Amino acid sequence: MGNNKKKQPWSHSIKGPLSFSLILAVVAGIVGLITSTGGSQNPLRFDIGLACFGIAFIASLLVISVMTMAAKDNDPELGKGTGVNRSSANLDKKFED
Repeated sequence: MGNNKKKQPWSHSIKGPLSFSLILAVVAGIVGLITSTGGSQNPLRFDIGLACFGIAFIASLLVISVMTMAAKDNDPELGKGTGVNRSSANLDKKFED
């Protein structure tokens, strides 16, 4: 309610995780496509490559989303006070609530 922080649009906040997941999925798809052939005389297995792509994309998006939900920024008020949160620059200064 009292926060005047400017929030990013949702398209900017998901662009990074989506691009990372896409790159990881492309690499997994290419590795699955090439390694599943079993030799240079056999044809490429696009079905296994696409399966590897899909699994890697969904799994990486899931891990990134769980890690994003678990992250929490510290409140700026935590840097003020005494005890553990005491500022080392002003050791003798008395803080008021």
